[in-house]
Amino acid sequence: MAFTTSSLVLLLEGRFDEAAAHARKAVELAPGSADAASFASFVFASAGLPEKAIVYSERAMKLSPKYPGYYLGHLGHAYRLAGHFENAIAAFKAYEARNPGFGLVDLAIAYCQSGRPDLAEQTATRLLSRHPDFTIRRWASTQIRRDPTQLEVEEAALRSSGLPPGD
Repeated sequence: MAFTTSSLVLLLEGRFDEAAAHARKAVELAPGSADAASFASFVFASAGLPEKAIVYSERAMKLSPKYPGYYLGHLGHAYRLAGHFENAIAAFKAYEARNPGFGLVDLAIAYCQSGRPDLAEQTATRLLSRHPDFTIRRWASTQIRRDPTQLEVEEAALRSSGLPPGD
């Protein structure tokens, strides 16, 4: 747990290579821990290593077949950042089915990035009905990306989906 926690702290500090190294160490020390694998997936995806993140998410789900819903969020995040939009959409739909209101931002982005603006707009409408105070600016302030242009692309997708930019 110490390496999992330190990987998340390092990620928040923008120390991406160190965060990935700590996440890797957490999984090495606890190869049977589904949580270590799922959080490693989150770290790797945010650190710009989405293909590696997919491997860790899938491992987490195999280790814990009755996994919590946020594992689907981590998996969908990794798929979306890797450009596997159909898999991301499926993961985010499953996440939202298990945890209503969750995964809708990423689902809207995935729909937009996969060329389905109508479904992105429908998802944005659902998101605002669940979270009426949502703004792109507030959401963006909670996101961590090694490549800042990735976040700019995501913000553009959310704007095109009809979500409010914020102040």
